[in-house]
Amino acid sequence: MLGAALLESGAVFVAVALLAGVLPGAIVAASLLVMLVATRRSRDRLNLLVLDDLGAMVIMCSAAAFLAWMVVPDFGGTHPALVVLATIVASFVVRGLTYVVRRRMQASRRLLKNTIVVGGGMVAAELVASMETNPSMGLRPVAMLDDFPMDKATSSDVPVRPMQQFEPGYIEQEGVDVVIVAFSGLREPDMLGMLRLFDKAECEIYIVPRLFEYASVSGDMDHIRGIPLVRVRRLAHRTLTWRLKRASSFLLSLSAIVFLSPVLGAVALAVWLQDRSAPILFRQTRITENASEFTILKFRSMKPANENESATKWNIANDDRLGKLGRFLRKTSLDELPQLFNVLRGDMDLVGPRPERPHFVKQFSQDIPGYGARHRIPAGLTGWAAIHGLRGDTSLFERAVYDNYYIENWSLWLDFKIMIRTLMVVLRRTGG
Repeated sequence: MLGAALLESGAVFVAVALLAGVLPGAIVAASLLVMLVATRRSRDRLNLLVLDDLGAMVIMCSAAAFLAWMVVPDFGGTHPALVVLATIVASFVVRGLTYVVRRRMQASRRLLKNTIVVGGGMVAAELVASMETNPSMGLRPVAMLDDFPMDKATSSDVPVRPMQQFEPGYIEQEGVDVVIVAFSGLREPDMLGMLRLFDKAECEIYIVPRLFEYASVSGDMDHIRGIPLVRVRRLAHRTLTWRLKRASSFLLSLSAIVFLSPVLGAVALAVWLQDRSAPILFRQTRITENASEFTILKFRSMKPANENESATKWNIANDDRLGKLGRFLRKTSLDELPQLFNVLRGDMDLVGPRPERPHFVKQFSQDIPGYGARHRIPAGLTGWAAIHGLRGDTSLFERAVYDNYYIENWSLWLDFKIMIRTLMVVLRRTGG
């Protein structure tokens, strides 16, 4: 958690400052804090063992000291190896003490997290029994959720409740901090849909993997008495870097509008000269985050027969009314440039699922698995599905898969890669 990361970086600052000066200490401490938060090493773990973190601590502390050495090469006359060693020791000692205090508080049941287990089978019962006999993990089982629990689950002191209670409202009402998904009678696609409802809920979610006896605990995983748990990476809205995404979208769209203003002006003039009887900009209602509506802007590539047609006609790629200019604009994606103003206004981000019209969103959300889950984040000018050619008359199921993959695996680096590949698509004129 952030408090522990601040305490750890503070101790590192003191250690390095005493050896090499205030400036190197500040650089090392700040660098370490950023790395702890960025790599999520500051988050809570179920098994608080400092030796499990030692390898990562050595790497991060060494990297932080190296960054300080680049800025202040002489380290006040102190050998760099000594600074690295002091950083590692300070980090190790503070983290170790923090873990000891937390384990003792949890063992005395003064610092426990309310936990529900989704499932009523043997694995769920084993998890509940382990939590009850090992409170030092910090988990207090309050319920198991299953419509058809096994005898071992019902014989526990922890109540078994119906699956219909598994919803965000129940989490908030009961003050649940941790959800562990074991094996239940619910179909996996239905379980996936339910879990996506919890993206913004203030709880941590773990999943017991299939064939867990064969799985090894690594990376962003934990375990309860030998049963591995995969920590579900929560929606990006919960992270500091998500705020950087919005800020960067605003700044980049503003810069692009200024830089491309001659192009915007030239395209607007060309559209106006081709047909002065219709507006230069085409406006249409689209769906963005939380299924809310907004008005998207495009350069007009053709004149729709009526408003209903533009709202309900799926694809115009082969429409006879699409002239040479319109085909050129669509091929080069120049017709999409006014959406930079949508990004600037906050309707969209630069990168995200491409927005669709309400008529089709309602239809596709009913027919296409996972389609509605695309609206967990704002729509984008470009996206993971779009750069893989999934635009126009292409598979809607694949679009949903690609867009949900983007949401689950989002990072600023992924956004950067998508924008670079989008630029390559535009330069190759492979849009549509």
